[in-house]
Amino acid sequence: MTPEPAAAPTGPSPSPTALRWFTVEHVVTAGDTSAVGPVYFARLIDWQGHCRERAGIANAPLFSGDISGPYAMLTQSCSCEYLQELWYGDLVAIRLTVPWVRMHLMKALFEYHRITEPGARGGELVARGEQMWASAYRHGEHYEPGPWPRELADCAAWFGGDISRAQITGPGAEPPAAGRRVAERPVAERPDTVPPGFPRPPDPGRTGPASTIRRSPTPWPDR
Repeated sequence: MTPEPAAAPTGPSPSPTALRWFTVEHVVTAGDTSAVGPVYFARLIDWQGHCRERAGIANAPLFSGDISGPYAMLTQSCSCEYLQELWYGDLVAIRLTVPWVRMHLMKALFEYHRITEPGARGGELVARGEQMWASAYRHGEHYEPGPWPRELADCAAWFGGDISRAQITGPGAEPPAAGRRVAERPVAERPDTVPPGFPRPPDPGRTGPASTIRRSPTPWPDR
């Protein structure tokens, strides 16, 4: 699928149409449906998790390769709004984007579209959802908020999300000590390297050092 340039974000909270999207596709099978016929409501929540994990594996290999370590991206909240029924045999595109990161919190948006063929753009919007993720570090038997690893912040910036108010730590930095308030200075910058076919979003206010997003050989599927 050939990506097309997406509009650059113009404010602190970009609209969904100004963002890039990561897409996974799923064919509804009998195991997805309820006793009365349509897809069971909880399956759409499962698909959010599947889409999120696939996005992490594709473009955050350091984080995805060490999920048992002291760092964790915790889910603070999760929701789904159901607009139309899905049925056995339907082809569904589950799409994910990140509009902003503020302090230790990152917001994710999901859209579910019924499509007619693999790789199709657009489609019929059948549901949408949201998740709130929290950056945290384990201290004994509990987690405490902490800054985002540079890799995850770069991924959010690639989506077009605003990271100007994010707490970000560099590679190799130690996690904050238990009970200590994090005092990371917010960093406002965009990756200097983006997938082929996408121009680097303009960011005239960026004064910090250049950063590079780690990515798979193939570009993230777009909306």
